[in-house]
Amino acid sequence: MMFTFVDFWFPSILMGIGIAIDVAIATIVMFRNKELSYRNWTIPIMTTHILFPAAGYYLFWGLGATFAPLQVGLGILGAALVAAFLYEATMKWRGHEPAFAISEWMSKHSKGRGMAWLTPAILAVSWDALWSGPAKAAQAVYWTTNEVLASFLVAGVVVALVAQISLAIALWLRRIDFSSAETLARFNIGGKLAEVAVIGGFGVLALWNGIAIFLHQDYKPDIYISILIAGTLGSILFIAKAGEFWSTEIKEAEEAVEEESDDTHFV
Repeated sequence: MMFTFVDFWFPSILMGIGIAIDVAIATIVMFRNKELSYRNWTIPIMTTHILFPAAGYYLFWGLGATFAPLQVGLGILGAALVAAFLYEATMKWRGHEPAFAISEWMSKHSKGRGMAWLTPAILAVSWDALWSGPAKAAQAVYWTTNEVLASFLVAGVVVALVAQISLAIALWLRRIDFSSAETLARFNIGGKLAEVAVIGGFGVLALWNGIAIFLHQDYKPDIYISILIAGTLGSILFIAKAGEFWSTEIKEAEEAVEEESDDTHFV
C-alpha cells in the first residue's frame, strides 16, 4: 500500500497536531520562563511523543494480533482510555478534582526509575500521547508495518515543530512584555477544545472499530467523521460549562502573565 495523503499523511499529521496542542498551550503559558530551550523542552517532548504512542499502540496491536477475539474488547478499551484521559483533563480545566486521575497515577509510578528527564512538565503534556497509541491502533487497521512506523515519526516531527514554533512565540511574548490574560485564556480554551476534538476523534474511531463487526456496515470507520462527532460532543460540554472553563483559564492566564521569570525555572 502506498502512503496516501487522505489515508495516511493527513491522519498522521492530525494525530501529531492533536497530541501537540497541549504542548503549544503549556509552552506559551510558560513564556516568562527563560530556561525553556530545544534541548530541555523540544527534544524531550518529541521523544515522549514518539515513544509513548508506539508503546501504547504495540501493546494493543500485539494483544489483538495474538488473540483475535480480543479485538472488539481492545477497541472498546482503547476508547475507554482516551475517554478517561479526556475526563481527567476536562475536569481539571473546569477547576474540579476528577474522581480518578489515570495520568497522575502513572506519574507517581514513573518516579525514581532512571527517567529524570521526564520532568512533571514534560509528563503533563505527554500522557495524551500514551493514550493515543491504543486509539491509533484503530486507524492503523489497514496500514502496513512501514506505514505504522512512519506514522509515529511523522507525529513526533509535527509535535517537535509545534513545540519549537511555540517556543518562538513564547520568546516573542516575553520580548513585548505580553500582559493580556483574556487573550491568553481565549487561546487556551480554543486549543483545548481542538484537542478534545482530535484526541477524542481517535477514541471514537477506536470504539467504532471495536463494535463495527456488529454494525454490518459496508464501509470502514472514518477518522474524519469520528473527529466531527468528538468535536460536536466537546463543543456541547464547553458551551454548557463555559463559565467554569473561563473561570479556571482566566485565573491561570493572569498568573502566567504576572509571574516573574526568576520563579519559573524549568530545570
